[in-house]
Amino acid sequence: MTIHPKLSTGLLVMSQVILAANNVPVPASCTPEVNSRLASLVIEGARHVVDNVMVCGVTTRPSRSQKPGQNSAHEVLSLRAELPGVGTRLIQVAINDTLDGLVTAPKNATVFAYGQAYFQNIGQFAAGIHDVHCSTHRGADNGWIVVNGKKSPAQTCR
Repeated sequence: MTIHPKLSTGLLVMSQVILAANNVPVPASCTPEVNSRLASLVIEGARHVVDNVMVCGVTTRPSRSQKPGQNSAHEVLSLRAELPGVGTRLIQVAINDTLDGLVTAPKNATVFAYGQAYFQNIGQFAAGIHDVHCSTHRGADNGWIVVNGKKSPAQTCR
């Protein structure tokens, strides 16, 4: 089957529009309001993954390297975050070394993360955030992580 060149170009442009993800700015400061969407999910007892969720807080310990699993090696951060209506909770941030690059954090680092919230297999944490990289699936904005003012990915996602 042959596709007409003009139709082919139109399909390519349309597929790029469908897959285009938003670039959400990093907040100027870490306030409880930054964590309001995550707080709402915790309050409602979410058990499914949710795209486009932000968290900010302070690390409780240095990041830890997690051995390669199904996808890649990860750095795992433990954040103390103020969730409106919930209080201070521990939030896990998982950084995929292959997709996000190696991002580490010392204890007491200020961290902002934007990606996909998860609620399964979190142990002591109220929730987790991962997919803090350029979007890899439809419906997700481009994610990022900022540790003490240093953003990753450093360049803006397309």
